Amino acid sequence: MLYLLGGAARSGKTIIAQRLLYRELIPYFCVGYFVSGLQTGAPELRIVGESPNRLRAEKLWPVLAGMLQNIVEVEPHYLVEGDALLPRGVAELRDRYQSQVRACFLGCPHLSAEEKARHIRLHPSGVNDWIQHHTDEYVFDLATEMVDFSRYLEAECQTHRIPFFDTSHSFPERVAQAYRYLREGEW
Repeated sequence: MLYLLGGAARSGKTIIAQRLLYRELIPYFCVGYFVSGLQTGAPELRIVGESPNRLRAEKLWPVLAGMLQNIVEVEPHYLVEGDALLPRGVAELRDRYQSQVRACFLGCPHLSAEEKARHIRLHPSGVNDWIQHHTDEYVFDLATEMVDFSRYLEAECQTHRIPFFDTSHSFPERVAQAYRYLREGEW
């Protein structure tokens, strides 16, 4: 089974990935690492980590799709997570491999940018929380992108019949629901 977990930054993807790793021994790959590698090692591709999510994901998809096809055909269980996955591409992969792919997305479409920026400041993401070193204006702009991207993902997930878990409110419960969906397939 290839598990695909997409969504906006700071929506709970890494929490779920780590739970699947530690509880179920399902290895995972964060697409953000791939983006960083391409940005540094292949600048001619113009895939930049700081670019808007949709633009970056659309540029990255042709490369990522080949990688995901290889994973689904070779690995018994694997999770790929990141904000560079888009529902349209995930749906194509799911439709091609049917029961071998299970995917969902997370986001915060029902928060304001102000609320999301406040959440970011109140809940740092650990030792390497790069956002904490930026200005409030930068964090607000990033939060605006996160909320807008979440709204886009929610609509696209509905179009492509992919589960979307809104982590705007009741964050721990929604993350737990998404985790259960990936493990058990019940939505």
